[in-house]
Amino acid sequence: MASEVGLQTTAVARNGVGPTRTRENVPVNAAEMLEQMKVRRVRVEFIDTDGRLRGKYVTVEKALSSGGIGLPEFFYALAVDEGTYDVPIATPDHGYPDFFAIPDWSTLRPAAGEDGVAAVVCDVRTKSGEPVQFDGRSLLRRTCARLTEAGFGALIGVELEFYLYHLSGDGEAALREQRPTRLRPVGFTRQTLSVHRWPDHAGFIADLDAALASYGIEVEAFSTELGYGMLEAALSPVPPLQAADNAARFKQICKDVARRNGMLASFVAKPDMQQEGVGAHMHQSLLRDGRNVFCPEDGVSTGMSELFEHYVGGVVATAGELSVFQCPFTNSYRRLDPKFFAPTNISWGIDNRAACLRVITDSRQATRLEHRRGGADFHPYLSIAASLDGGLHGIQNRIAPPPASKGAAYADTQFVAFPTTLREAAGALHGSTLARLWYGDDFVDHYAASRFSEASAYEALRDGQVPDWELARYLEVT
Repeated sequence: MASEVGLQTTAVARNGVGPTRTRENVPVNAAEMLEQMKVRRVRVEFIDTDGRLRGKYVTVEKALSSGGIGLPEFFYALAVDEGTYDVPIATPDHGYPDFFAIPDWSTLRPAAGEDGVAAVVCDVRTKSGEPVQFDGRSLLRRTCARLTEAGFGALIGVELEFYLYHLSGDGEAALREQRPTRLRPVGFTRQTLSVHRWPDHAGFIADLDAALASYGIEVEAFSTELGYGMLEAALSPVPPLQAADNAARFKQICKDVARRNGMLASFVAKPDMQQEGVGAHMHQSLLRDGRNVFCPEDGVSTGMSELFEHYVGGVVATAGELSVFQCPFTNSYRRLDPKFFAPTNISWGIDNRAACLRVITDSRQATRLEHRRGGADFHPYLSIAASLDGGLHGIQNRIAPPPASKGAAYADTQFVAFPTTLREAAGALHGSTLARLWYGDDFVDHYAASRFSEASAYEALRDGQVPDWELARYLEVT
């Protein structure tokens, strides 16, 4: 269920105190900031190929070193099971050299629940100091630079849904035995926006809210969702790079706090075919000189500006070939079912939740686009970049969108269908001329290969193992 809180029309600064100057990549006040935090270790964080937050715990001295922190190129070949994707850098031909993680000190925060530890998000560079093509954060930085060059800023508000499960009792055993369908959700009633259900989650949410606050991550609204043990958090709108950082950190913090509360937080897109899938909806608006340019220029009227129409036209025109960023796993495609408000075609409409792109024009302050395709397993950096690049492409080429859908958008035949499998979506990216123009051949080839590899892993498991439900159905009675 989408949040009704709109994007503000003025830029939102990062919370907390940030460094003012740098010299050889090291801010002059970074050491002072770490000393004030009484830090013993720094968790340097970076984003892997799947959009997950990973990191190292290093000394303060190491974190402050101007050369950065060594990170093997091999890192970008790691798969979800800690095996490797079938990508060129996973072969010994490359020799597995190092890249270097360079802290972005504006993201420095105390690490919640870890005394004497601070956390900082890093950009990754080559030995010659160039951005690594495989690094999603560097890719989003380039998108932001294109946006700035075109005269725009942006605000992104991400809504993340997730499930909570009990770990006490049989929960840990279910994970050890790789039988996660035996996990018990926190709550066995279906109530959206429930006050009655809230006590089931209140302690966890209080701890989560406090942990997020220490990172400067503001949540505009928490709510229960329809599925058993399902919750939603609407993150406050912030500039694009910060929005992606916040989304990646939110997921990790949520998992950490859940563990401390004897629970498991999961962002898998569709854990149960009888329950709702979990989404990651992206609310977005463009700014120029602090003004929301999605609004009519008269300064009074509500509705869509011509620029907003072209932005929507660009997103519609490019969403299919870039959709793998929002649905990057095989499980992602189980969620895509219109009856669960998960779009299957590249449709748009005015305040229409049956559409993929929901245009909201209730007030000038809240005028924005909500992109509803992504699951909670999305790649935050790549998804945000793709939406902004698509919209900017529409503005620069004055692309008009098709007529808006006023009803069941998922059944409207004027709209093009999204890829229906991970393999199909990876193929669309691999063949995308625009993706190669914006992100480079190295990135497109690497990311598409990683998704082909993930699809192959699923296909091998599907064909090589008997699923739990099938064995349970027939084991005793046949």
